[in-house]
Amino acid sequence: MPLRPNLIFKNIDMKFCKIKLTTTSIICLFLLYSCDYDDINQDPTRPGGANVEITALVPAMQTQTHRNQSASLARHAGIIMQHWEGSDAQQLQYTDYNIGEDGPGSNTIWESGFYTGAMRDADDIIKRATENGALNTRGVAKIYMAINLGMATNVWGDIPYSEAFLGKENLSPKYDGQEEIYGALQNLLSGAIEDLNAEDPAGIRGSLVAGSNEDWIKAAHGLKARFYIQQTSVRSDVAQLALEESRMAMENNSGQLDFLFENTQNGGHPLALFGIGRPNTLIISDSFSELMENDPRKDLYMEENPGSDFIFYNSNNPNLFWAQLDSPSPVMSYTELKFIEAESKVRLNEDAAEELNRAIRANMEYLGVSGTQISAYLSTINLAGSMDEKIRLIIIEKYKALYGQNAVGVWNDYRRTGYPEIVANPAGANGNNPSGIVPRRLLYPISERLGNPESYEQAINAQGGHLLDDDLWVFPIN
Repeated sequence: MPLRPNLIFKNIDMKFCKIKLTTTSIICLFLLYSCDYDDINQDPTRPGGANVEITALVPAMQTQTHRNQSASLARHAGIIMQHWEGSDAQQLQYTDYNIGEDGPGSNTIWESGFYTGAMRDADDIIKRATENGALNTRGVAKIYMAINLGMATNVWGDIPYSEAFLGKENLSPKYDGQEEIYGALQNLLSGAIEDLNAEDPAGIRGSLVAGSNEDWIKAAHGLKARFYIQQTSVRSDVAQLALEESRMAMENNSGQLDFLFENTQNGGHPLALFGIGRPNTLIISDSFSELMENDPRKDLYMEENPGSDFIFYNSNNPNLFWAQLDSPSPVMSYTELKFIEAESKVRLNEDAAEELNRAIRANMEYLGVSGTQISAYLSTINLAGSMDEKIRLIIIEKYKALYGQNAVGVWNDYRRTGYPEIVANPAGANGNNPSGIVPRRLLYPISERLGNPESYEQAINAQGGHLLDDDLWVFPIN
């Protein structure tokens, strides 16, 4: 079985444990006594150390990245964007925008998800691959670094990057400005394309995602298009750039790279695991279930609790596409790419009806909707009117299509276009969100305020505040 970092550790009943001073325990005590203090901060459940092969690090990087796309951060974004709403416990707080710096998800997302998780692994792979000449693998690591770095800046704005992975050489890394981060994203992906085009007899090493070098190159072009289109509020040239990149990206669903979670409760899809572990604390929002009323994907997204609400998970319903243990997680979906292409063409005053239809069709085919249902639905789509009206239709259709696979992307689209027209929760005004609007960002975790205070304060001052209703450079409030 491939190496997986997301292991579940079972509790040990201590009353059955006995301490025996054996040769082994004496050796262990000696090793603990002789450890360098730096070892204290090493996570023993993750691969690490100078002698670990790249083939062991790549699966860890990929698994954590796809958890980042599908677990706590996705639930935060999905609740904010009203794909879901809380019905009990902490999910109710998040629905009311009570999302603080010290919540159980905040530090975990920042640290285990990104900075000691997937981005640390990606940086480690890039460095090792540079030393070992593993250029193709370095290209894949650059793609994953860009995916994670993109999510992190989408959520927090200014973030550590250029000094983030220096270890004990710099324990207080500066926060790079978001505009700088967007430049770094494009540089990473351009470098990935160059590396994947390079001669490398060993090829891509250790990947859990099946795909040729050409598939990865096309994914990199698709991601470049994603990060260009996100800048429509602050740059006038990005629609053309996004369109050019989209034309070099994947050409159909079969060219899409998918990470496949295991059909187990150790390595399953985070949405399914959440449904198992915390049943009935998170449900489909009323507004989303109403929006999907005449959509053939509705039964693939949700199931009705008779006389009550709609739920996203039921272990007895194999039709719920995104709530199975072995549900996939796209590196980037062909569906998203075609929506980007459609929006880019509209912004350039070009006809985008075909691209919009292809985006919807690609999503429905991927989910398993029948051809008859697809044709019937597409007959209701009419891309007409002003540029704003066309963009509104594209973004609403994208909102429906990206359910379950890219909640942060949906939140990004809302912040830069205002669509779909999410109605803020009436109970959403609080100390962290005084205006009561749909949140624009998450707060930096308390670990940064306490552990990196100078850089933290500089980042807050540079961005004009640190509240959920403070805007980011790339998503200015209209």
